[in-house]
Amino acid sequence: MPLTPFHLGPGLFIGEIFEKRINLVAILLASILVDVRTAYCFFNGCLPLHGLIHTFIGATVLAFFIIIGVYYFRKGLQKITNLFKIKQNYSLSSIIAGSLIGVWVHIILDSFMHFDITPFWPIEENPLLGIISNGLNYYLCTAALVLGLIIYLYKSTKNQNHT
Repeated sequence: MPLTPFHLGPGLFIGEIFEKRINLVAILLASILVDVRTAYCFFNGCLPLHGLIHTFIGATVLAFFIIIGVYYFRKGLQKITNLFKIKQNYSLSSIIAGSLIGVWVHIILDSFMHFDITPFWPIEENPLLGIISNGLNYYLCTAALVLGLIIYLYKSTKNQNHT
């Protein structure tokens, strides 16, 4: 997906729906960090634009580092999520779930759009390419963002009224 912020929509929606089982910080970070190399290549001209991190194997390795980072900084991150009135579970299992779901959803969404992604590497084909249109992909990500924000606002308002 050319615009990495679109990946925040599904991450926010899934994280809000499953707040007790999926760590929101982990899923949001995982949703966008997959594109770090892609952004570098975009500005520096390296090819292929989408590399090993845009495979399920590479994304899973990245998730491992996100798990370590979020778990290590969980106390500080808890203070931040508390400021935003987000009730969050910082258990290791919720961080693992958020990190893995975040990177894997990113790979799936990008695999629908980009010819240079081989999600099942070392298999050199992309059977997901074109399954849904780019427009529908953007629409689903945008709808997920709107729904995720609505859920967040509802929960934060509800939490504010109970404190």
